[in-house]
Amino acid sequence: MSLIARAVIVVAVAVLLALQVVGTALVADRSTRTTIAGRLWPSHPSLLINRTMTEIGAHAARGESLPPATLRRVDEIAAKDPLAPEPFLIEGALAQVEQKQERAEKLFAAARTRDPRSAAARYFLADRYLRSGRVAPALAEIAVLSRLYPEARAQFGPALAAFAQMPGSVPQLRSFFRSSPELEPLVLLHLAEQPRNANLILALWGRRESGADAVPPGWQARLVNKLVEEVQFAKAHEIWRTVTGMPDSRGSIFNPGFAKIPVPPPFNWSFGTTGGVVEPATGDRLQVIYFGRNDAVLAEQLLLLPPGRYQLSTDISGPLGKGGEIAWTLACAGRAEPIFRLPVEAKGRLAGSFVVPPGCLAQRLQLTGAAGEFPQSQEFAVGKLQLVKGPSA
Repeated sequence: MSLIARAVIVVAVAVLLALQVVGTALVADRSTRTTIAGRLWPSHPSLLINRTMTEIGAHAARGESLPPATLRRVDEIAAKDPLAPEPFLIEGALAQVEQKQERAEKLFAAARTRDPRSAAARYFLADRYLRSGRVAPALAEIAVLSRLYPEARAQFGPALAAFAQMPGSVPQLRSFFRSSPELEPLVLLHLAEQPRNANLILALWGRRESGADAVPPGWQARLVNKLVEEVQFAKAHEIWRTVTGMPDSRGSIFNPGFAKIPVPPPFNWSFGTTGGVVEPATGDRLQVIYFGRNDAVLAEQLLLLPPGRYQLSTDISGPLGKGGEIAWTLACAGRAEPIFRLPVEAKGRLAGSFVVPPGCLAQRLQLTGAAGEFPQSQEFAVGKLQLVKGPSA
């Protein structure tokens, strides 16, 4: 093999070895230690390895081929320190290029034996195991890599997500996640980018904790929002309810008393962060301060109401004011024009009726503020909402 070809392979190996170095700061530290120690014993094998690997990493970072002197030093390392893992890694990569896969695997295994913390050795072995259909040992290598280098875990998400979509992968990944639970949310978060993966995600999910006191996993919000975007409201609600452990809220308002529970939107309340201050308060109330400077959505929830007539009612308390228009509105999801508007104009009982028309699969219930001509803050409290369906409403 030509010197140029060997240089290309070594640079490729250096990219993987960068996992061992883990960042520019560590490379700089290694360079400093090599310089100081080199003055005392410049020919020591450990210093030779440090200097060589630092050079390889630096050249790889710049996308440069290695000079012949560095390549010769690799052979010198193998001669001076036969227990060093780096020469085995490089020779293993060369064996792969020459299609000598069994020899490459033995060399990578030898490198791992010499340095069990070698990220490159475990990476190469994981790749070899996957390519030869040995999923269990490949996942074992990835699990060790994840524990050795937590900052590199995100890199495994896409690869494991791709594997998850292969036939027969679910039982193996579920077993893998039991021993490496830190990787489960990364894989599910990647899968959640595609709503078609909803059933696959539920099959892989460990279902370790749910209920009103549990913080839902990050992938849930992504998947639910993707399903809502694709107008798959029923599926979105099913995922939301399954993960949170909440009861079926279709046909009603979830959490009508605005309780502080870590259950995410869109089927629970979301509160505006601009235009005012909105916070749940004791006694089944929502405390609202609307600044009156800009139009704002102060509170919002996605409902799944069947077609029919409904009545919405609540109690309003507080000073209110005249700095803008406050109102409850209801609009079919995906449409701007509301089918219902209930102004909040005075303290006391507030009620109004509306009709959900056929074809309105989901509805956005919002408490809105519209800026007035002369901005002025308004402060009030909204009591527990009541929604009644029926012909007499």
